[in-house]
Amino acid sequence: MRIRLAIVLAVLGALCAPAAHAAGPAGVRMLSCTPWQESSGGSVTYAARMEAVPGTARMSLRIRLFEKLGDGRFERISADKLGIWRRSRPGASVFRWEQSVDGLRRGAVYRVVVRYRWHNSDGEVFQKARRRSPRCNQGGGLPNLRVASIRTRQGDVEETVVYKVKIVNDGLSEARNVGVLLRIDGEVVDDAEVVDVLAPGESRRVTFSGPVCRERIRVVVDPKRLIAESRERDNVLSPSCL
Repeated sequence: MRIRLAIVLAVLGALCAPAAHAAGPAGVRMLSCTPWQESSGGSVTYAARMEAVPGTARMSLRIRLFEKLGDGRFERISADKLGIWRRSRPGASVFRWEQSVDGLRRGAVYRVVVRYRWHNSDGEVFQKARRRSPRCNQGGGLPNLRVASIRTRQGDVEETVVYKVKIVNDGLSEARNVGVLLRIDGEVVDDAEVVDVLAPGESRRVTFSGPVCRERIRVVVDPKRLIAESRERDNVLSPSCL
């Protein structure tokens, strides 16, 4: 993910008196949320702000970006120039930092969590705060891959079986380079098959030749979790031997 350079402003009280802020001496707001585009992805800009409190010699803040895909949880994203503690000039009454992030993914939701610290003249932290920003929704929908069915027939070689796996994209956008992995009784059957493109609403059958199942079959679509999906919980089908 590409990070655009941010701008930091440390303003002396003589030039700018601290403004009233709904979140108290610290807050974060979203300045812009640009929708996803195929050529560049989406982008978002946040502004974090904090004000000096009695006893403050210096202030610092750190912005971390979180991403949520489909029905998953918000996960922190590591990127260059993000997640670094930024410090105000000594004696500043207001400290403001703007952070822009480009290349956001389609269908994902983003927000930042900002941590604030107030330092005394000895450099010690005597007050802390934490704020969470509004969400930036990139919309557009995601693919949703699932294993629809598994069929079998006797193989051409003794003690082998042909496994026909049907995978479906129930999502709103296409999925590319879709891996499909088959395990028989815990053992991987050859290498994972790959489907180049699976359009919304499209299904495809993938065929494996493997040993006779004794206990359980397990099929996983997108086994390496390389594809962002609206739902991840239906990527596995694991029935008893058919």
